[in-house]
Amino acid sequence: MIYSDAFDGLPADARAAIYHRMWEVLSGQETAPKYDRLTPPDRRAVLEILRDTKPALPDYFRASP
Repeated sequence: MIYSDAFDGLPADARAAIYHRMWEVLSGQETAPKYDRLTPPDRRAVLEILRDTKPALPDYFRASP
C-alpha cells in the first residue's frame, strides 16, 4: 500500500504517523508479542527494501536500527 498513489496522496501528518509506526516496528522499538514473527533479519530486509525503493522515506529510516 505504501507504493500506491493513495498513500502518497495522504495528508502529510497521516503519512508521518504511518511511517513512524512502521519505524517503531521495523527498528525493533516495538516489542509486543504480535511482532515476534518478524525476526531481526526480516526487519532489516524490509528496511533495506524500503530504503532502496521508497525515496520519500523520513530521514530516520536511513539510520541503522
